[in-house]
Amino acid sequence: MAGGDFIKIKRIIILCLIAVVVLSLFVYYDYYSYKKSHFQVYLYQTNDAPNLNYTTKSKHFKINTTIEIGKKLQISNNNSTITKNLKDMQDSNKYTSLRYSIKIENISDKVLKNVKIIAFLDKSLEPYIFSGLLYFGTPIQQKIDLNYPNYKMKDNIIYVGASSWLPNLSQIDADERQKILDSIKKPIKLIIKWDGGKEDLLLQNFDIKMY
Repeated sequence: MAGGDFIKIKRIIILCLIAVVVLSLFVYYDYYSYKKSHFQVYLYQTNDAPNLNYTTKSKHFKINTTIEIGKKLQISNNNSTITKNLKDMQDSNKYTSLRYSIKIENISDKVLKNVKIIAFLDKSLEPYIFSGLLYFGTPIQQKIDLNYPNYKMKDNIIYVGASSWLPNLSQIDADERQKILDSIKKPIKLIIKWDGGKEDLLLQNFDIKMY
């Protein structure tokens, strides 16, 4: 009997260990999935654009890029810390606002499903942009479909954009100011992916507005 009880206890211990291991794997998977979904915001999380064969001509899209320098930002009236910080920066006269808006229009003859977009600014801007981030786009978890132009719903256009801050251009010397403006004018790398397709584009023609 003693030997049989020992074998039973041993089996129970082994089963408990297996259960602990399985439970740990589930917890790790949930934690990993949570981190991936909450921290992987865009297709890429780096200022370094991937080395791809970028082209200046798109087969699927009509793209218009607007860059606004020095425009006063519309800031909400809530009392959050972020809003307060934005107001303080705008009122301090130490910074110049920088706003990018990219209009992407599907001009192909088909619906493009699950569209993901990311834009990379030129690396020469990195020392000047207050946030330090050179990339922006659509959230990776968001499902976006772009219909073809004649579709009755007319939802064939999407905008991606970002706002940041530069040093006050009126308070720095002319050479440094020109370096910043030249960096802003450099091409933007735009990656667009959808189910079954992808384009890697080099945007060069900008509508630049200075205020």
